[in-house]
Amino acid sequence: MLHHEYSKNAYRIYLEGGGEMGQLTRSYDWSKTVLGTPDKWSRNLLTTLSIIFHSKLPMFLWWGNDLIQFYNDAYRPSLGNEGKHPKALGQRGEDCWPEIWPTIKPLIDQVMAGGESTWNEDQLMPIFRNNKLEEVYWTSGYSRVIDVDGKIGGVLVTCSETTTRIKQNQVINQNLKDLAEREWRLNSLITEAPVGIGLLKTRDLIIETANNKVLEFWGKTASVIGERLATALPELEGQPFLQILDDVYTSGVAYYSNEISGVLEHNGTLKKYYFDLLYQPIKSANGETESILVLATDITEQVKARQVIEESSLEFRQMADSIIQMVWVTDANGMHEYYNKRWYDFTGSDFASSKGEGWDQMFHPDDRENAWKKWNHALETGNPYEVEYRLKNYAGEYIWVLGRAAPFYNSEGELIKWFGTCTDINEQKLLQEQKDDFISIASHELKTPVTTLKASVQLLNRLVEDPSPKVKYLIDWSNKTIDKVEKLIEDLLNASKFNHGQLHLNKTYFTLGELIEECSEHIGLEGKHTISITGNELLKIYADRDRIGQVITNFIGNAIKYAPGSQEIHIEFETLENALQVSVIDRGLGIEADKIPYLFERYYRADSSGSQYSGLGLGLYICAEIIKKHEGKIGVESEVGEGSRFWFILPITG
Repeated sequence: MLHHEYSKNAYRIYLEGGGEMGQLTRSYDWSKTVLGTPDKWSRNLLTTLSIIFHSKLPMFLWWGNDLIQFYNDAYRPSLGNEGKHPKALGQRGEDCWPEIWPTIKPLIDQVMAGGESTWNEDQLMPIFRNNKLEEVYWTSGYSRVIDVDGKIGGVLVTCSETTTRIKQNQVINQNLKDLAEREWRLNSLITEAPVGIGLLKTRDLIIETANNKVLEFWGKTASVIGERLATALPELEGQPFLQILDDVYTSGVAYYSNEISGVLEHNGTLKKYYFDLLYQPIKSANGETESILVLATDITEQVKARQVIEESSLEFRQMADSIIQMVWVTDANGMHEYYNKRWYDFTGSDFASSKGEGWDQMFHPDDRENAWKKWNHALETGNPYEVEYRLKNYAGEYIWVLGRAAPFYNSEGELIKWFGTCTDINEQKLLQEQKDDFISIASHELKTPVTTLKASVQLLNRLVEDPSPKVKYLIDWSNKTIDKVEKLIEDLLNASKFNHGQLHLNKTYFTLGELIEECSEHIGLEGKHTISITGNELLKIYADRDRIGQVITNFIGNAIKYAPGSQEIHIEFETLENALQVSVIDRGLGIEADKIPYLFERYYRADSSGSQYSGLGLGLYICAEIIKKHEGKIGVESEVGEGSRFWFILPITG
C-alpha cells in the first residue's frame, strides 16, 4: 500500500562531507521546517546539495515555496563574522534578507515562474553583516533547479562576492603600486585552488592560465600553457565543449552546467568524468570578450554513487513489473511510494487515486474496516501484514485478493519501508465457498437421519429385554459411532458458520472454575486419567460459556487422544494484566516443531508417531475462531518427548 526511489538511509550519501556547512546541515533540526526531515527530501534536492557542498565556488540555494536557504563553505565568508550566519541556514529568504529583498525577490520570482536564468556582474547590494550595513558587490547567476515531479523546485545562485575586487580596482586607479603584490596573491590563489581554474584567451581559446587542479583534470603539465585548447586536448573533438566555449566568447553570456559529462585522456586511456562547469566571459572596458574563465569541479564519484542507487531502483521496477502479483511499496508511515504495472492494469487507477483514502473506494465495503484495522496494527507493531479482501478491478468487479506486506529495515535496524503484494485468489476463494456451501448443505441433510438413527438405537435398547453381551456391545458401539458422526457433523456446521460469519456469541458472566470442572468431570469417571486443576475458583469472566466450554473440552480431548501415555492432565487458569489465561498440559509424546504452525488451520490433522486419528481436522480450527471471535489469543507450546501445553487468553471484561 507506497514513491521514493531510494532507501530512507540513502540521503546520507548526498550530505556527506561538505565542511562546516555540510556538518551544520546534517545536525540541523529540519523537522521544524516545512521541508521535514532529510529522509523525505527529493532526490533532486539532495543531489543539488551534494554539488553545492562539494563545490569550492560560492553557491546558495532557495528551495520550495517558502524559499528555505542552503549554502556552502565557499559562500559562508560573505555572511560576515557576525549577523546572518549560522541562522541563515534553514531560514526563509524573506526573513533573512529584509535589506535587499525588494531587489532580489523579482529575480527569484522570474526563475521560479519558469523564466530565463539571470546573470549580474558586480551588482551593488548593501547587506547587513558584521553589525553594520556594508556595501557589497556580487557577480551572480540565478538558475532554476527542477524537482523530481518536473516542476521548478528552487533557485540556485552561483555567485562570487566581488567587493574586494571592486575596491581593489578603485585603489589601483588611485595607486598602481599595489598592483604587483595583488596579482601575485591572485595567481597563487588560483594555482593552489581546489577547484579547476583556467583562463582561455581570444576566440582561438589559447590556454593562458591553468592551475594545478585543472591540469590534473586534463592529465597534462604546465607545458600546455600557450597552446590552443583543441591542440592540447585533441580528445575534445566531437564533444560539445569547444562549441560551447565559442558560443560564450561570441555571445558574452556565461555558461553553467551541473553534471556535464566529458571524456578525457589520462596516460593514454580515455575515461569518462562528470563536472560542475562554469564558463565565464571576461570582458574589456568596451564590453568586448577578451577571454573565458573556466571553473570546473570533479563530481564523478558522487554521480557514480547516485547511478548505483538509480540502477538498483530500475532493477527492482523491472522485476516487479514482470511478476503476476500486484506489488506496492510504502514508507515507514504507510504512505505509498510505488505500484508496479500489474497494479495499474488490474485497478485501472493512477498513482494519485491509489494513495491513502483512495483505497477506500477500492475495498469492498464489507472488507474495508478489517483491512484497515490489520494494516494500522502492522504499522504500529512492525508485524507482517496479511489479510484477504475484495478489491475492485478496472471493470468495477470485486475480486478476492490476498494482501501481504513485510517491513524493511535499514542497516541500523530502522524500519524504513513496507514491501507489499496483492495476489489474485478469486478462483480459490470461490471454490472454497462452493466447498463450504456443499459441506453446510450436506451436514444439514445428514443431521436429520443421524438424529433419527440415534433415536431408533436408543428405542431398540429399551425394547430389548436382558440383551446378550454381544447385543449390548453392538448397541453401545452403535451409540458411540453415532456420537462420533454427530461430532463430525457439528464440526462441519460450526466451520461453515465461521466461514460465512454466521456464528454469533452469547456472552454472559460466569465462573470459569465451574465451567472447567464440568468440562473435565467425565474424565475422572472413566478412570483412565486423572485431572488436576489450579486457579482462582471465584474468578468470573464475560464470554460465551458454551463456546469457551467447547474450546476447553477440545483441548482435554486432544490431550487424551494424542497423549495416551500421559496419565495426568493438568488444567490451570491465571489472571494476567486485564486478561486471563487457560492452559491444558499433558506429558505425552509432544508435537514436532514443523507441525506446530499448522495446528490451528482448517482441515489440518496431526499425525502422532505414524498413527492416524479420526476426525476432520476442524477441532482446533474452530477453537481458534471462537477465541478470535472473543478478541483473544490462542497457541501451543510443545517439545517432542516432553508433552504439550495448549492455551488461550481472553480479556476479563467484555
